[in-house]
Order: sequence, then C-alpha cells, then structure tokens
Amino acid sequence: MAELIDLHTHSTASDGSFSPREVVELAKKQGLKALALTDHDTLSGLFEAEEKAKELDMEFVRGCELSAKFLDTDVHVLGLYLPKDNSLLKDLEKELDIFIERRNTRNKKIIQKLQEQGIDITLRDVEEEAGGKVVARPHFANVLLQKGAVTSIKEAFDKYLAKGKSAYVPREPITPEHAVEILTKAKAVPILAHPKLIKCSEQERITLIETLIPLGLKGIEVYHPVHSFEDERYYLELAHKYSLCISGGSDFHGKSKPDIQIGKGKGGLRVPACILDGIKKCRYQ
Repeated sequence: MAELIDLHTHSTASDGSFSPREVVELAKKQGLKALALTDHDTLSGLFEAEEKAKELDMEFVRGCELSAKFLDTDVHVLGLYLPKDNSLLKDLEKELDIFIERRNTRNKKIIQKLQEQGIDITLRDVEEEAGGKVVARPHFANVLLQKGAVTSIKEAFDKYLAKGKSAYVPREPITPEHAVEILTKAKAVPILAHPKLIKCSEQERITLIETLIPLGLKGIEVYHPVHSFEDERYYLELAHKYSLCISGGSDFHGKSKPDIQIGKGKGGLRVPACILDGIKKCRYQ
C-alpha cells in the first residue's frame, strides 16, 4: 500500500479542536508518513507539534496558512517548510502580529453584534474557548452552541457568522501577492491552497496563479476534500503546465468539520507521500 501524508491541518493554535501534539498523534495512528501543521496566521503550535513528531519518529513539516483577499473572495496561501531561523521569520512574525490585531478588532465587533441581538456572550468566553493566540469564527460557533443560542455549529454559521449573516464582520486581509512575498522572504514554500474554493472565474483563477508565480508561488494544493477527481486531474495539469509542485491535505480542523478525518478528508481523499520530493526540491529553487 502506498505511503500517505497530510500537508494541511489545523490545531487549537488557530481554529482546530485538537492540540498540536494531539494532531500529530492522530496522524501517527492513521499511519501517515509525514504531517504538516498549517494553522491560520500563526506559528505558535509548531514547536509542540514538532517535539511530538520527533518523539513518535514521524516526519514533520513546519507550516502555516495565510488568509488573503482577491476580487472580494478569500484566497489562502500555505507556507510549507518554514525555517527555524528567527532572523528569517522576523518579517513573517511581524505580519502575523498585525493579523492578530486585526482579528481582535473584528472579534470585538462580532461580540457587539451578537450582544445587540440579545445573546449573552463576552469576548472572554470566546478567548477561553480558543485557548490559543488566534480567535476565529469556529470558536464563536462553539460558544453559541454551549450557551444554547443555536443547536449546531452549522446553525451558528447559517444564522450569525457566515458572510452576509447578522453577526458577520469582514476581515482586513492582505493580498495574495503579499502573502506569497512574505513567505518567500521567510524561505518557505508558498502553495496556493484549495483553488476550487476561490470564488471567481477560471480565467481569473489562472490570472491569479500567473501573477503569483513571479513573486515566488511554488505549488498548488491539488488534493483537497472539496476537489473532485476531475478537479484533481485539472489542477495536476495546471501544475505541470506552470512547473509548480503538487501538494495536498485534509484541511483537518476536528470538531468544527466532523466529516473530515486527518489524512483522509472525505470522498476518498488520499495524498501520496511521493509528492514530498517535489516540494522539497522547491525549497532550493
């Protein structure tokens, strides 16, 4: 049986429900050869996860996922193989601090909107639920569920937290160009995450890719739970056309996405370990 990996996972350091060490333990139980932890806009879980991976003799890839905006739609860029050298990470960490400040401002506005609708919720409630540095909408959803304001996580988003709903507050994101540039400066491997989720025309998506390549984009996330087999073939062809490396992962979050299993995703997702060699080569280009 072919060896498998997962290069897109989240922990309690951002909006996942398992600690960084628990994410590694789950990956080991699934028999994965390698794992990347790619929390949203933070590096805070990497040390804990890497230490556990060493203990379990498992290959670990230091990563993160940056949130950006393109034509009023979300674009996420993964940074894989982040270095440990603090001098290389300095600019990236400064940017991440700004991201956190912007998230904090947004979170206060979400709390205000929820309170105005008669919901007994405070920022401290959500921060305690998050437990880490990054507070995100899934944490709000969990608190709303605990308080009985909704009956499910899905209802929390459908009623309050999704775009256009009564407590939604847009982020102040960076551009995809800037995301790729700061990851490249940090000597990471920038990967365009789940391109199918970028809500734009196919020509606009291709234009985005062509714009990002000269800035340092190195790969495309071909394998992802939202990608059908036809999507996988299409993005494989794009990767070959533009000489980009191939990546993939489950986008595991835990309880907020209960149908997504680490290393498996849904719908038969499997990420072959052989793609690691191509990503590693990109580190030195």
